[in-house]
Amino acid sequence: MLPPQHLAEITIKVPGPFAGVADLGFSARYPEQVPFAPLRDVPLWIEGPARPMQRLAARLRLLAEASRSAHGWTQPIVLSDELVVMAFQDRSGRLQGHGQRCHTLEYVRNLAGYVLNLVRPVVFPFLQDCAEIANLRLTEQIEMDVRQAERQIATLTLDRGQIAPSNGEDLLA
Repeated sequence: MLPPQHLAEITIKVPGPFAGVADLGFSARYPEQVPFAPLRDVPLWIEGPARPMQRLAARLRLLAEASRSAHGWTQPIVLSDELVVMAFQDRSGRLQGHGQRCHTLEYVRNLAGYVLNLVRPVVFPFLQDCAEIANLRLTEQIEMDVRQAERQIATLTLDRGQIAPSNGEDLLA
């Protein structure tokens, strides 16, 4: 058991979030995190059939090149024709003046981005960016399985609109 000052490692698995390809999914592994420390990268591994994965890898490069204020993505790395890895990166900026009386607009924006990146599952910005930046069509029902080690914490099914308000048009199949 971890000391209470750490956030434990968890994994979120999302099977079949892309319309037309039921056997393509991804998992995000949140490393152990010390609260209020700079957020660690969250690796994602995406698995599926070779042909849709080839199309997806090309689209994921668009995510890595996109400019977002609070988060970003590493370049995708193709490990095999059925496996791609990449990582979510907190880009909310260093919280300059943390612990001091620093209330500049930039500090407040960085703090808001940091908190959002800390509490919002990486699944959400990943799927939002896939729909908005990569123009990929998501399924209307998105399932998530949340685990800590071997223990299941939660299973959720959300409407796509609860995660990504807009949807892309392109299918990977």
